[in-house]
Formats: sequence, C-alpha cells, structure tokens
Amino acid sequence: MTELERRYRWLLRAYPRAYRQYRADEMLETLLATADDTRRPNLREAAALVVGGLRARTGVDRLGSRSALRHSALRLSALSLLVYGLTLWAGGPISLVVTMLSEGPYNPGRPWFLVIPALLTIALFAAAWGRYRLAFAATMLTVVAQHRSANGGNYSGWFLSVYDLQHAMVPQPWPALLASLALLLLLRAPRTPVTRPWTWPALGALAAVALAPSPINGWSDAPLLSLCAFAALAVITAPVDARMPIVASALLLAPALAQAAYLLCSTQAGWQLEIPMTAALILTAVLVITLAASTIASRRQARM
Repeated sequence: MTELERRYRWLLRAYPRAYRQYRADEMLETLLATADDTRRPNLREAAALVVGGLRARTGVDRLGSRSALRHSALRLSALSLLVYGLTLWAGGPISLVVTMLSEGPYNPGRPWFLVIPALLTIALFAAAWGRYRLAFAATMLTVVAQHRSANGGNYSGWFLSVYDLQHAMVPQPWPALLASLALLLLLRAPRTPVTRPWTWPALGALAAVALAPSPINGWSDAPLLSLCAFAALAVITAPVDARMPIVASALLLAPALAQAAYLLCSTQAGWQLEIPMTAALILTAVLVITLAASTIASRRQARM
C-alpha cells in the first residue's frame, strides 16, 4: 500500500462504515486514478472528502430535493424549539423536586409551571415520533396555558408577563409559538420514516437539567448563551448541513421577538427604559448572519 493510498483510506473514514463497505473501494480506485504523482492529497481534495463524509453522516445527502430539505429543516427546527422552550420552563418542576427532597412536601400556588413543561414534553415526544398533529395540538395548548398563566398574575399583558428590567431577553412564550408554526407547515408534508426517536427526548431532558435556571445550576443566562454558541457553530457547519443554520435562525427568532415585543410594549406603556443596545445589536447581527448562511447553504445543497 502506497503512502497516497493510505492517506486516502484515512480520509475516507469520515464516511459512515456502512457507506464505506459499499463505496470505499470504488471511491479509492477513482481517487488513485485521477491523482497526480504526489504522496498526499491536496488540501481541496482532502476537504471535499471530509465534508462529503460528514454530509453522509448527517443524512443531508439523502435529501434529494429542496422540498425534502425544507421539511427536514422544519422538523429539526420544531424539535429544537421544543427543547429550547423546555429549558426555559423546566426550572419550576426542578425547583419543586429539589424543595420536596430537601424540605418535605410543598404545595405550589398555581399549577401552570407544572402544566406548561408537561405539555412541552408531550409535544416533544409526539414530534420526535412524527406525530405532528398531536405535537401541534400540544404546542397550541402550551400557548394557551402560557397566556392564562400570564393573565393570572399581576401583569398588564401577555408579553410583559415574562419580562422585567433584569430579564428582558427571556423568550418564554415564543418557542412554543414558533414550534407550532413549524409543525403547522409539517401537517401536510409527506410522511417519512423517523430514525432514533428517543434522541430528542433524551436531549431535551439533558438540556433541561443542564440549562434550566434552577437550584441545580443557578445560571439564569445559560439558555441564551448556549443558543448564541449554537448559532456560531451552525454558521461554521453550514457547508456540511444547511439545516443547522436554518434551525439556529428559528431558535434565534425567539429572543429576538422577545426583545422586540418587550420594547414595543414598554414604549406603548409610556415607560422610559434605558436598555443597553449592545445585546440587541449583537443578537440582530448574529440572526442576520445565520439567516444569510442558511439561505446560501440551502440553495447550494438543493442543487447537489
């Protein structure tokens, strides 16, 4: 085995094992036949092999049309929004469990902080199994429950119920609403087999425990900071999978709409607020970059 062949075989490890079993020898023969008289692949060829292998691992190479890519991105967006919404509402149940374990029985005053995470969990399981009608119904019930929860408090409106001067960027009502829109578009999409449906519920549980503001971590900014980090990663991985920046764009709409609604309602109420514009400008810039990356990447991958 020559040095060039060894390097090609090493690069082909980027592809899944099942893919290599059927195509590796054919690909290797083609690569060796078209290679120059060198000992190693050039940088462009190596990058193309790695990107192609990662695309095969994500499954985006099996989406043969733009509509298939769009439906897959909508499904991932709905699931991600439900996970994100769960992280914003899971602090209540986690705090209840911690309180009961440490201090004994506890009687919560209002049940909404238990009902809303339960509805989001049902929606997440249903969407993971491809039961989009049930998931849509659960997300709409979540939106109604959030509205009732807000009106049940001492607040002047739905949007203002979850924002104050310290937490103007917490988008609690928006993930479920945006997820319902994505699921609405999926109701008439062609049914596709769902692979590994347990992945998303498991991811939701881990994210809720790790990121939800609760006595376990005490970090109220964790969901938003994690969201911005994911958006940056999605832009970087856009050449591999166009669905990633699309999902990041859908997730970033939640805090963007939250900030816009808060500023709009504050202005209408006649409040004189001095909200720093740095965070809003950074969020807007990240959202614009992510939307541009998703548009370019989806068009390129739809042509492949």
